[in-house]
Amino acid sequence: MDEKIIKEIKKDIEILNRELKKLKEEVATYKNFGNELESRYEEMLKKEEAFLGQINQEIEREITVMVLATIKKVINRETVALKILRRRIRNQVRHQVSKEILKETNKIIPEIKEFVKEEVKNKSVEIMNQLKRQTGKQLEKEVIEQVKETTSILREQKEEIERKAIIDELTGVYNRRYFEAKLEDELILAKRFRSNLCLIIFDIDYFKKINDTYGHQAGDSVLQELALTAKSLMSSVDSLCRYGGEEFAIILPETRIEQAIDLAEKLRSEIEEHIFYIGDKIINVTISAGIAEYPTHALLKQGLIEKADKALYYAKNTGRNNIKLAIK
Repeated sequence: MDEKIIKEIKKDIEILNRELKKLKEEVATYKNFGNELESRYEEMLKKEEAFLGQINQEIEREITVMVLATIKKVINRETVALKILRRRIRNQVRHQVSKEILKETNKIIPEIKEFVKEEVKNKSVEIMNQLKRQTGKQLEKEVIEQVKETTSILREQKEEIERKAIIDELTGVYNRRYFEAKLEDELILAKRFRSNLCLIIFDIDYFKKINDTYGHQAGDSVLQELALTAKSLMSSVDSLCRYGGEEFAIILPETRIEQAIDLAEKLRSEIEEHIFYIGDKIINVTISAGIAEYPTHALLKQGLIEKADKALYYAKNTGRNNIKLAIK
């Protein structure tokens, strides 16, 4: 082969090699550019996803706020309606309970009816005898008025006897008999309406010492003043009862333990600061109290009384003039 031709072929090969190298460099450049584009594209997709996620969260948050606000309005409206309905039902039930208490009281004191019957009979016989002895329209009118007056007196006597059956004569608050019936009824209501009920039992510290030092009349005066002070701190639906001796009980319907603690502490503080006069002398009086809550501490009446009573004795044994809660 001619040498000149060989040189031309080599020259062409070198040119081809240079073109091939240049082509490889361009391919590498485009490949890098493609990788960069792909990376930027993926980054843009991530940013887009993050942005869309943020927008979705904002939308969900706004929807949640709107839904919750609507639900809250509905709940508030229904709650108000439910409270009104509940109050009406409770008033009706309380009225019925009061009627039942009076009914039970009538059963307990049957001698009342017999007494009234006998008195009416005696008065009627007396009046009839007067009618037999005397005549005239004026006398008849006077007799009728006398019958009305006698009937009114007998009715008042009956009502007074019924009242005394549930009222403590010394202090003017409810007695033990009323306490037992009322607590049972309030527990039934609490179970029916799934509400709380608290019982406070308290008594006077060192009351025997007051009686021994100043006499029983002084002790009675202290009991009367204490009852008046306690009643002034209570609401119309609460019941203050004399449980026995110097011991009292307060029934608190629809009351949580925190509210009962506040009332008991106000009562303890009020009694401690109250000025009790015995003649021309001033004596200091304090109380100790135990508190139990339905249904936290007990579900039945006797259990609730025992829990409150144990808490009272714990208060007595830890220095007196303090309030203690029942143990679960």
